[in-house]
Amino acid sequence: MILNDADPADAKLRGAASAGQGARPVRIQSIGRAAGLLEALAGGEWVALRDLARAVGLAKPTTYNLIAALVDAGLVEHDAGGGAYRLGLQFLVYGKAVERRIDIQGLLRPTLVRLCADTRETVNLALPCATDAMIIDSLEGSQALRVSSYAGTRASYHSTACGRALLAFQTAAFRAAILKIRPLVAVTPHTITDVDALEALLAQSLSRGWTTENEENEVGSACVAAPLLDRDGKAVAAISIAGPVSRFGPDVQKRYGERLVQELAEASRLLIAGEAAQR
Repeated sequence: MILNDADPADAKLRGAASAGQGARPVRIQSIGRAAGLLEALAGGEWVALRDLARAVGLAKPTTYNLIAALVDAGLVEHDAGGGAYRLGLQFLVYGKAVERRIDIQGLLRPTLVRLCADTRETVNLALPCATDAMIIDSLEGSQALRVSSYAGTRASYHSTACGRALLAFQTAAFRAAILKIRPLVAVTPHTITDVDALEALLAQSLSRGWTTENEENEVGSACVAAPLLDRDGKAVAAISIAGPVSRFGPDVQKRYGERLVQELAEASRLLIAGEAAQR
């Protein structure tokens, strides 16, 4: 949709939205649209629904459905009286996660090295993002047959162990909103695409502290992951151990899961102590 160049507000919104959508191709349309809306709100001011719709070139009903899901997730605030929207306080959480990225990576690097050496499998460190997880560090295993390193790639919340470990330790409302924004796409024939089935798996993960994924993100590979928790019990990072599914039977997954919980409990203690000392 072409906006009126004489309207500075429209031009500003359009520029922000197009900057977010044009950086690189987006495989899932709804993710690209949600990103465009967040970019249009990046100025920090209240923006009316009609202006958001013009900024991203979508019909108002489509824009409303997307922005409502972002409101549910805490990513956007809604002024019911004025019918306007702005970025939500949840971004403060993500901002702090970005600020702590170097600290978290430094804190967990010895754990990654130790786990990689002990298991000889590939280990990954992931941080939460708005619609998926980001692998920020990865050490490739030393086995002849192994899973490749994935540093710098995104990991879906629903189809990866890292994503599930991060998603399980969030509020039910946040999980529901994220799953509404990002459909449960079948990455492989084994991927869970039923919301109820995924919620049951996340509940199990929350109970035992670790989660799994078997050929759901890549045929032939399996993964076990657990979260790093902050003082409020929310996941601020996750570590996974990945390898060929032939080596990841139930007993091995249980052993790796319990090892991850043990390692990350100590890392969590250090993280909380370090943050307390900085106050």
